Amino acid sequence: MSDWPDYLEEVAYSMRTQKQKSTGFTPYHLMFGRQHRPIDQDDMELEVEEEGLSPADESTDTSCSLEGLVSLPTAKEVLLFVQHQDQKRQEVHIKREEKVNAAQEKQTADYNRRKKKGSKIYDLSVGMHVLQSNLRNESRKGGNMEPKWTGPHKILDIDCNQRMALETVKNGKKLNRRVSYNQLRPYLHSQLHDARAAERDESWESSHLCSHMMRQDTK
Repeated sequence: MSDWPDYLEEVAYSMRTQKQKSTGFTPYHLMFGRQHRPIDQDDMELEVEEEGLSPADESTDTSCSLEGLVSLPTAKEVLLFVQHQDQKRQEVHIKREEKVNAAQEKQTADYNRRKKKGSKIYDLSVGMHVLQSNLRNESRKGGNMEPKWTGPHKILDIDCNQRMALETVKNGKKLNRRVSYNQLRPYLHSQLHDARAAERDESWESSHLCSHMMRQDTK
């Protein structure tokens, strides 16, 4: 579509004259203090053609015919009109601010609710062993095959933003980046886990020894 610039004016007009959900007003109303009154230009041209006048002739004729009928407003009437318009603008401004603040508060509440959904609050301190959420499990294609939590890690330090410096318990290596509080949970050490890990290691060693002996026999 190479002619998209030709539609920019129509798109901008539509956006400026549509009521916004956050403010409750149209951008046109907020800018000029009144509602937009669309004028059908085709109908105006049709009426002018039916009367046999050009737009310039019509404007001249109208101004001449109304010159003696319309009286100019007094200074007091102009002042009252200006004050009334200012009051209306102030009311619109107050309503707009209220609606914008309400929309922002709702957006913040929704964000906090989504952020805290499913998360638990733990009392973490320096020296505790924790597990770190494996973000690759959620972001990568096929990441469900990877463990949901990694670790255990040891908390070395906690800064003012609740971001923690961690050290891997297994090899004592410090992680390069600090980890946010909501990505951690306490590591629950259990004897059952140690027993299963020992059985797994023993099974692996026995299978490795058997395969090594079979290779020796084939030689």
